Amino acid sequence: MKNILTRGGIEFLAVLLGISGSLWLEDNKEIKQTNYQINRSLNALNESLNSDKKSLEIYILEHEEKVRHFDFIQNSDSVKFSSNDRLKLAFEQTTTPSWINRSIDRTIFNAMESSGLIYKINDDSLRNSILKVFQNSYSTLIEISDYDLHTIQEMDKIVLSDFVMSKNSIMWNLNYNHSSTRNNIVNNQIFQNYLAANKSTKSILFNECNNVLNDVNYLLDKIDKELSISS
Repeated sequence: MKNILTRGGIEFLAVLLGISGSLWLEDNKEIKQTNYQINRSLNALNESLNSDKKSLEIYILEHEEKVRHFDFIQNSDSVKFSSNDRLKLAFEQTTTPSWINRSIDRTIFNAMESSGLIYKINDDSLRNSILKVFQNSYSTLIEISDYDLHTIQEMDKIVLSDFVMSKNSIMWNLNYNHSSTRNNIVNNQIFQNYLAANKSTKSILFNECNNVLNDVNYLLDKIDKELSISS
């Protein structure tokens, strides 16, 4: 009888250990799978952020030249005595949106957030840095860029209403040979007000791009360190 109880106890212990072992193996497999998915997502996010970084650097690099176009078209003598080609260039550069919002890629982050994967990242600092860039830095940049687009759309209404348009341009533009064009650019106060607003918005975008670039560089450094540890 004693042997039977002993044997039964051993069999029970063996079953218990087998169940515990299976659960441990299953948990370990799930952890490995989660870490694999996080690693893949961080690699994709790293590539996406590097692309965003290039777009930000290009905008920052081109800002000074864009300011020169604003200074040119806001100066009455420059407008009155310039060539048609030079005035056309200044008009085009000061009445088009930045489109920096279209250069920002949130696809990988959105997938990580919707799946809950981002909240499984163990490194709190890394997770918070990712959330800061995509939920704060990028959102602010996109909001300013959207305002830039809205301002230019309102400006377009003034141009279409008060200016003579070219009938020959592939993309719509002013008729620089018309006698009223230069006078309208200089003396149409609403148009000049929109130019001033556009210039200010571009400067705000320039400053924000610098701030976002710093955040992106910081995040890229943290991702690189995390990937080097997990590789």
